[in-house]
Formats: sequence, C-alpha cells, structure tokens
Amino acid sequence: MTAPRRVPAVVLRRRPRGLPAPDDLVLADTELPSLADGEVHLAVLDLSLDPYLRSTLAGRHLGDAPVALGDVVPGRSVGRVVASRAADVAVGTLVLAETGWRAEAVVAAKTATPVRVPDGVPPSAALGALGMPGLTAYAAVVRHLAPRPGETVVVGAATGGVGSVAGALLRRRGARTVALVGDDAKAEDATARLGYAEAVVRGRDGWEEALATACPDGIDGYLHMGDMPTLHAAVRLLAPRARVSLCGLMDQYNGGPPTMLPAGAVMMARATVHGMVVYDHDDLADAQHDEVAALLADGTLVLHEERHEGLAAAPEAFARLMAGRNRGKVVVAVGC
Repeated sequence: MTAPRRVPAVVLRRRPRGLPAPDDLVLADTELPSLADGEVHLAVLDLSLDPYLRSTLAGRHLGDAPVALGDVVPGRSVGRVVASRAADVAVGTLVLAETGWRAEAVVAAKTATPVRVPDGVPPSAALGALGMPGLTAYAAVVRHLAPRPGETVVVGAATGGVGSVAGALLRRRGARTVALVGDDAKAEDATARLGYAEAVVRGRDGWEEALATACPDGIDGYLHMGDMPTLHAAVRLLAPRARVSLCGLMDQYNGGPPTMLPAGAVMMARATVHGMVVYDHDDLADAQHDEVAALLADGTLVLHEERHEGLAAAPEAFARLMAGRNRGKVVVAVGC
C-alpha cells in the first residue's frame, strides 16, 4: 500500500494571547487526503491572510469552534487544479477555495469557485479587491454609508484590503475621502497611490485635531476598522444624519476590552450605526465584482498588496498584520 502523501502546512502551536506572535504558529508536514469522486486536488498559489482569523483561532468568530492545537490554520487561497474527479472542473483551472494554510489541498469541487479577473490583473485580486474584502467594502459603501456627492467620508485602515477598495468606490460616487492610517508610509500610500484627499496618522500627538481640520464640516460617513479611541474620535466629529459602518474591531480581535460606542455623540448627530457582517451581503457579489473589476481594469483602483514569499513566511506575516504593520492586503505566495 502506498503511504499517504504529506505536504507542508501551518498549524496552531499555541493559542495566541493578545497580539499573536510568529511562534504561535508553526510549519509542519500534514497528510494530504486521497482524491475522491467530486473532489479536486489543488496546488496553492496565493494564500490570503485576514484579520478575522485572529478571532477564529480563539473561537470568537461568529460562534465558530476554536481551532484545536495542532490543526491547520483555516484560510482562503487561489489554487490551480492539478487533479480532478469532478467532470465540470478541468485540470489547470484557477479556483478560489477554503484550503487552509497548506501548500496543497483536496476540496469538494462544488466549494471551489473559478477565478475571474480582468486581463492584466493578477489572480490574487480574487482574495482582495475582487474577493471578500472587496465585497465588505462594496456592501459598506452602498448599503451603510450611501454617500452623496460632496460628502466627507472617513475610512479607517484606509490602505488595507477593505479600505483601499472602499476609497475608490466612495470617490466614484462623488465623496471626498479622508484616510485614517497608522504611520507616515501608509499616509503616503493613501494620498499618492490610492487617491485619498487627505490622510491622518491616528494615535500621535494632535491627531484628533488633525482629523477635525481634515473634516471642517464634520464627518458624513465613517467606515470603522480600528480601536476604540479611533472610533470615539471619529464619532465626536459626526455631521448631522451621518452614517457609520462598524466593519472591524482590531483591538477586540487581539483580546482587548469590549468596544463602547459613545451613544451621546451618536444621538446628537442623529446618526445611523450599522454593524457589518459580510456574509449578509452575498447578493451583492456580482455587482461588486463587475464594478470593482472595471475600476481595476481602467486603473482607477490600484491593487494594493503586501506580498510574502513562501508558506514559512505566513506566521510572521500574520503577526505583522495583526499589529497593524502591513501595507496593503496581505498575500503569501505559496507556489507558482
């Protein structure tokens, strides 16, 4: 009998406490299941690293059970089909699938989605602008923020996978966009590469005054992806009838205290606050794909990625992401 094949994967070595450390995760050889009817064997090309994985590791993501020690870290990838026992999926097809952090994976063919990207756009866009982060941005813009021409909209984590897409979608609808970022390099990315009108580096001395200066008529829309002090500073500047989309709570992902919303400021602004769960907006996926693909194709939207080489780089890249040190959507190039 032929011994089962073993392939590299990243597994949970130690459950993170607070900010994840690279050695919470470890590269190990894991068994690759045999290919059964209705399944495809994928060689993983590009692996997506996403902030929600931090709460998944702790079992706090929408009620999911925690990842057990020694289990492969979950995650989504672009892969190439290298073997197929599904009549409708040909060898060589590029697909998007939940593979986990593996070099190779066997998945049910019905769960693998063919990758669709415009000519000249890399397949990894299916993990970011054309994938779940892009859908998050699109749903927040069209259903929560609903910008009117000339309004000022502030975007937290403005250079990341969600924020970079949201900025382009907002500007297409005539909004003036202000970026909230973590350092000067990201501020340069926001204004020079991504088209934001202004960028404010949160957390440094005087940043709240800088945000007020950047939004002299108040904030008409706010896409929140940050910590509680950032949320409070933005909400205090809300204009009448403002809209807020609570899209990400980075401090809570890392085990911080519950985020409290300043209700008085919300009431004074007569603001509307929405909670974002992207899975509620799957009906928008086709519209999101068409609009974002067009923006990528004509160069209005820059695909802003931070790429790391090799599966072994994933633990350090994830630690960078959760500490806010990344610049762009984080992708690990696993194969070619």
